[in-house]
Amino acid sequence: MGEFLTSSLEDYLEIIYIIQSEDKGVRITDIANALSFSKASVNQAINTLKSEKLVLQEKYGKIALTDQGLKIAESIYEKHKVLSKFFIEVLGVSPLVGEIDACKAEHVLSSETLKGIKSFLKKLEV
Repeated sequence: MGEFLTSSLEDYLEIIYIIQSEDKGVRITDIANALSFSKASVNQAINTLKSEKLVLQEKYGKIALTDQGLKIAESIYEKHKVLSKFFIEVLGVSPLVGEIDACKAEHVLSSETLKGIKSFLKKLEV
């Protein structure tokens, strides 16, 4: 799932997912503002995601995740949430550092390691 995606494209899917889940229509400007990227860079990435059939966009219109794009975005977002919780609550790093490190690690973490972290966190909630 998503092996062809760069970490940057995964970040785009994740931010589209987050904005879309806030019941907002997602526009190029929203993504550019959220990621602090230029509109031109965002537009280029969206075109790549459209060609991979992960997002839909009518000309100059709102952007929406396809079913496959949604599946990938949810997976990335779940990794981010699990990792930030682990870094902040278990390792005791600051929330800012925890969020930054989770964003980096979510792109390279194996599903096996994620499963282990989730299991560990579940045991702590006893």
